[in-house]
Amino acid sequence: MPVTAARLGLSPLMLDWSNLNRALAAGLESESELFGSTWKNLKMRFASNEVGFYNAPLRSEISQLKESDTLARQLLTTEKFTDCLFLGIGGSSLGPISLLSSLQEKCSTPIRFHFLENPDPMDWNFTIKHLNPEKTLVCTVTKSGTTFETVSQLLLALEWLGKNRWQSNLVAITDPEKGDLRTFARHNKISTLSIHPSIGGRFSIFSPVGLFPAALAGLSTENFLAGAEQVRDYCEKTPPHKNPLFIIGAEVIRQFPKRSIHVCMPYSTRLRQIGSWFVQLWAESLGKEGKGFTPLAALGATDQHSILQLLRDGPDDKVTFFITVNQVDEPVSIPRNWRTPGLTADLQSFSLMEGHTLHELLEIEYRAISLVLTKRERPHLTFQLDRLDEKALGALYFAHSIMTAFTGTLWGVNPFDQPGVEEGKVYIRQSLNNVIAIDARDRPF
Repeated sequence: MPVTAARLGLSPLMLDWSNLNRALAAGLESESELFGSTWKNLKMRFASNEVGFYNAPLRSEISQLKESDTLARQLLTTEKFTDCLFLGIGGSSLGPISLLSSLQEKCSTPIRFHFLENPDPMDWNFTIKHLNPEKTLVCTVTKSGTTFETVSQLLLALEWLGKNRWQSNLVAITDPEKGDLRTFARHNKISTLSIHPSIGGRFSIFSPVGLFPAALAGLSTENFLAGAEQVRDYCEKTPPHKNPLFIIGAEVIRQFPKRSIHVCMPYSTRLRQIGSWFVQLWAESLGKEGKGFTPLAALGATDQHSILQLLRDGPDDKVTFFITVNQVDEPVSIPRNWRTPGLTADLQSFSLMEGHTLHELLEIEYRAISLVLTKRERPHLTFQLDRLDEKALGALYFAHSIMTAFTGTLWGVNPFDQPGVEEGKVYIRQSLNNVIAIDARDRPF
């Protein structure tokens, strides 16, 4: 009987794809050559430094681990900052947002993070009015140095900080050599961290984009990269046709004509934002040339009361990606002392809950929903973390990243570009230039 569940080497991450509805009778040996050639092609891109996330756990010049930790430590030593205003959009924000929200109980510094992604005036005004510019560190992230949404907010932040605070209260994370943000930061002697040219935005969690805010929050960036390295080591040592990350990629491609919608559904509130990160990773990497999946983010058990009915009885066009956590530090026991004198009614739901824990209930709910989908032959798979910590999150991000890279390569699309996004930027620039031209034409002499 074929293996359909496995731990990814020494990492704190298990995969169970037994309910992915693969035609297992055919076996995987026939795909050995295809998997091998796909993996070989992908590894050539890693080895040439065209694509850098794969080697970031091993090479500090790519991850910029030392530089990120050192700058965070220097800023924390001043004991000046109570807040960090983080400016970025897409891959420049979804990674750190999801990482810090997943591990918020482990964040050990007094820094409060405020992420501004959208150039929404109401959001800007509401956030700024609650912050003190003297005690706020502004961290602005754009690899190109020209991202319109981020640059607009940076200009507002510069005015809000006042020029006398630029050097002390501002950090820029951008390309090491080029771009408007790099030029501005260099001219004004602003602290800067570099995103290696080989790391794209949606994979930038393994760069200062993710590592600097993690270090500023007091998380172990070394453990985070160690978890990623454990998954990398597993991929290096496992025959491609036996790697579950690759098997999953091949299977969802096979099911694409029927099931093009993928639901990421963690059973942990702390992991809610991982769903948003996955949506960008999966959609922007694979949505090309008429191919690609439509990813959706949900949360268990909350969305059992919204999307589950659709998953069970709606169109059979979805695959569900569950994420679970095996252990928590405080499972929270449900008390027994709810009974009151004179109450004779048999409160069965109350009695059923007593003696259990909230964590146990969440696990039971996940298993029940998994069984619901299995009985309806609705495909699903599960990523299980041993516990929520830096090493497990590093493993989870890296596993999804390598699964995405392999799936795109196997499918014949480039998982590392985003031509649609770039075309949108061209039209935005044209529109802004047109507005400037009209404004100049109508300006009185």
